Amino acid sequence: MALEALTGVCQDAAFRLKRLLLGRQRVRRARLYGVGTAKSGTNSISKMFSTNVRAVHEPQAVMLIDKFLLWRNGRVNDREMTEWIRARDLEMALEVDSSWLNILILEILVREFPDARFVLTIRDCYSWLDSGFNHSLRAANADPRWDKLAEFQSRHKNLVHAPEEKVLKENGLSTLDAYFSRWAEHNEKVLALVPNERLFVVRTSEIEQRAHEIAGFAGLPRWAIRLEHAHAFENPIRKEIIREIDRVFLEWKVEQYCRPLMTRFFPEIKSLDDAKL
Repeated sequence: MALEALTGVCQDAAFRLKRLLLGRQRVRRARLYGVGTAKSGTNSISKMFSTNVRAVHEPQAVMLIDKFLLWRNGRVNDREMTEWIRARDLEMALEVDSSWLNILILEILVREFPDARFVLTIRDCYSWLDSGFNHSLRAANADPRWDKLAEFQSRHKNLVHAPEEKVLKENGLSTLDAYFSRWAEHNEKVLALVPNERLFVVRTSEIEQRAHEIAGFAGLPRWAIRLEHAHAFENPIRKEIIREIDRVFLEWKVEQYCRPLMTRFFPEIKSLDDAKL
């Protein structure tokens, strides 16, 4: 292990020198996109690499949202959007770009960067929902474009709270229909659009133990991993609002939206009782 660490230090030093001399745009060992949902571990994917890896969580987020909304509202055409994404990629020259926002441009990323690899961090729908509730209660969007994106994504969803989920309305949270449909649609889209050989799927709880596999899949050295950073951005304070929702109603909505993916990736979690919140 000591020899491997020494070898890694030497190779990292050589790589940094090469990148300094030739420029970051010309020297890139990998192109890895984290494409999991929000609150699924995308921050951990970017933080678990050493500082020698050009890894960023949600890079240029507001700019990406702004451009996406212009595109979807017809003010930017497909060609212009593609050219912008290619120019953005060249400018940032990232080796790891981990962001749930990558789902917005996933088709273009898959098509335009055939060398790219994708990691889908997937979290069971119960703990994901619980984390999403607590994040919404704790954080506020500083830029109004985040709210505009949320409105755009919810435009076809049921936002009328049922009596069984009145606690969500009282806390300013959306409906279970909105949350669970977003969870399912996001993960299903990644699985449908990214070829199997270019996709690495990892459960959020297993990011740390599979970190070296992820690095190898991306084409990055195993010594670039910093396991102590594999659990980034955990909510410091939690309220268990999920347990205040009518239980039968909650499980019905899970069956309606999430059960196929839950059976595939979390067969051991049959109900809220099995989830580790």
